[in-house]
Amino acid sequence: MKDDYQIRYRSSKFSNEKIELDGKSFIHCEFHNCLLILERGETELSGCSFKNCKLLLKGNAYTVGKIIKLFTHESPLKVLDIEEPLFEKVESKIE
Repeated sequence: MKDDYQIRYRSSKFSNEKIELDGKSFIHCEFHNCLLILERGETELSGCSFKNCKLLLKGNAYTVGKIIKLFTHESPLKVLDIEEPLFEKVESKIE
């Protein structure tokens, strides 16, 4: 399956981005304040780090997440409410 990914990232850094994981390979990448979207589960993540990121499961990936919850009786991940803002808004005050 590793050879099937047309889009590959190696040692890349992502910050404040929305990233669809399906169909892509990420090796030793860094993710900061990102929204990661997974629908089919066709991705490769190896040696990556995640800081203050959120994972949104859709389609088949969401179904698998619900099945895991049935077995563990806990949500393996924080569920992202669609209305929840992705990034904190910083208000600047001018005095």
